[in-house]
Amino acid sequence: MKILLSTFGENDLEKVVQAMKYLPYERLVLLGRPEAIESKAFDNIRRLEEMAGHDVVEEELRVDGFMDIVDEISDALVRHAKDDRGMKNDIVLNISGGDKLMGDAALFAAFRLGIEAYHCDEKVTKLPVLKGLTAKDRFTPSQVKFIRGIGGQQVTFDVLVNSISPGNRLPVERVMRELRKAGLISTNVKSGKIIVALSESGAEVARAVRAT
Repeated sequence: MKILLSTFGENDLEKVVQAMKYLPYERLVLLGRPEAIESKAFDNIRRLEEMAGHDVVEEELRVDGFMDIVDEISDALVRHAKDDRGMKNDIVLNISGGDKLMGDAALFAAFRLGIEAYHCDEKVTKLPVLKGLTAKDRFTPSQVKFIRGIGGQQVTFDVLVNSISPGNRLPVERVMRELRKAGLISTNVKSGKIIVALSESGAEVARAVRAT
């Protein structure tokens, strides 16, 4: 099924209609604050869809921090990625609705999950997201395994070796150097042991890996 998911604000009727006009879809999902979902603009869009024999699915945003909004939008995209039978849906995202923070967070989520994205206002602009290329795809399987092994806490290098390649430190050391050079991890020595932790960028990669 083709799904159009659009960010939405209470004054964004024309922006969403523009997206509905130019982006093919079979189901419309609007993602916005509670006041937007309860607005006259939402009711107008619902009536337009009912005339076409379709329902509008609503997704409420109830968080404020940027990364929290990214996570909520990512969760919504993942929820709609498959239908009730587990079949894959074809999702396209419009980010022109809502405030700038919401739009930026939606674009970030699109990059995280490899979702085709557009900005529909006076004109329709396709955004530079490579469809199907998730954050996970940008790293080798060994790098992903290393990042997953750290999780959200500090761990010793020996623990990582035991979980990734027991008894073989060299390949794990190589991956550690690659990730440290990319700024995704930090290391320090404590009580004679190497301690590894995710940087802020590394933590975002870890969230993206979990999401995919």
